[in-house]
Amino acid sequence: MQSKLSSSGAATGRSSNAQLRSPSAPKSSQLCASSTRDAATSSVAVDRRQLLAGTAAVLIATSAEVPAAAVAATKAASGDWSSPGLAAPEDENLPKFFKTASGVKVQELAPGSGEVAKAGDSVLIDYVLRRNNGYFIYSTIEGISFQPRDVPVGPIRLQLGSGNIIDGLQDALVGMRQGGKRRVLVPPELGYVSSVLQPQPPTFATKRQLANHSSESLLFEIELLRVLPA
Repeated sequence: MQSKLSSSGAATGRSSNAQLRSPSAPKSSQLCASSTRDAATSSVAVDRRQLLAGTAAVLIATSAEVPAAAVAATKAASGDWSSPGLAAPEDENLPKFFKTASGVKVQELAPGSGEVAKAGDSVLIDYVLRRNNGYFIYSTIEGISFQPRDVPVGPIRLQLGSGNIIDGLQDALVGMRQGGKRRVLVPPELGYVSSVLQPQPPTFATKRQLANHSSESLLFEIELLRVLPA
């Protein structure tokens, strides 16, 4: 009796172990579903590659249609009033910056053809004021950057040689011709060393912004509209 029980128990144990060791074969329905998912994934990947390749081809074709010379000509014709200051790519058609005797860096954007401004003259100018990294502060010209529409704009009048203009701008204006445009980098020691020096933005917010950055070099873009002799 014990021998039969032992034999039966051993057979049962071997049968259980065999079931644990042998994994069940996947059903045909599972194989079909897996194949379908793999095919769909492969199809999506191909579609994405085709879409990216098509997009790249369109971008290359579009950029080829606009010659670099045409882009440069458009920038030059715009008067360059929308440039982001020193952060802008340098235009090869414009002259390099030159330094005045006081150390102010000046770039001649347009030479002008009218009367030359000199000490003692009154001048009517438009200007755009930025930080030296190109960030906008104020402009007398409407529509520049993101200046709010309620900020007063319009040309301003300055008296050259009066002592109430920042030295860096005074240096840049003297010798300019009427109709000329210049970009001027004013170092802080030749800029707003006093809060009463001109030109001053018209609103509290713009004055505050200027005061916050008066210890930095500032970038002016100026246009000499008219020279009014003394």
